[in-house]
Amino acid sequence: MVEMEQAEAQLSELDLLASMFPGENELIVNDQLAVAELKDCIEKRSMEGRSSKVYFTINMNLDVSAGAMVVFSLACILPFKYPAVLPEITVRSLSLSRSQQTQLNTDLTAHLQKNCLGDVCVLHAADWVREHAPGYVSRDTAPLPTPAGAVPPTLLVLTRLWIYSHHIYNKGKRKHILEWAKELSLSGFSMPGKPGVVGVEGLQSACEEFWSRFAFTNFVCCVRHFSAELELEI
Repeated sequence: MVEMEQAEAQLSELDLLASMFPGENELIVNDQLAVAELKDCIEKRSMEGRSSKVYFTINMNLDVSAGAMVVFSLACILPFKYPAVLPEITVRSLSLSRSQQTQLNTDLTAHLQKNCLGDVCVLHAADWVREHAPGYVSRDTAPLPTPAGAVPPTLLVLTRLWIYSHHIYNKGKRKHILEWAKELSLSGFSMPGKPGVVGVEGLQSACEEFWSRFAFTNFVCCVRHFSAELELEI
């Protein structure tokens, strides 16, 4: 019964988030199959057959300074036991350096552990990010207001990501690796076996997203390493 209550709480929160973020691309369900499995289990009153965690992304356009708008994305994965355990939330923004992003996520996790353990809290996390995230963007990295008619420059950060896993054998997981790389426009390679090695390169934000998906797919003993960053302004 506890598992059923947890599943129902997850679905109810997802419905609430859909009503709170109704705009195009505000709420993106990254794994529709997981949601379908969740609904099916609730309908059958049995958790048998549930294999995937609910995974979605919330995108928020926030005012960081003097009218400069920045997009912050919350990648959210709900463990099967959520809300008894905390959700896995990673906040990203192209306007954050890696150290700023790490600090933001560390502070958010600490806040949720202190105030939200045992309760549904994704909406609470989004409100916390809305209130606090602009303060993590440095003045020298915050975008300036764009004059009327001017085209703002775009800063692209390219990077290479290496992932070392204890082993990569599962055909389903190997398929996911290829699909994620194609979806995120990343180039690279995947070497199955023991150990397993994956190398991808492309936009830093895409590499971060690739790692987030990889890390939450139960690969054994994963280690990541970023290298060769390159910033381009276009």
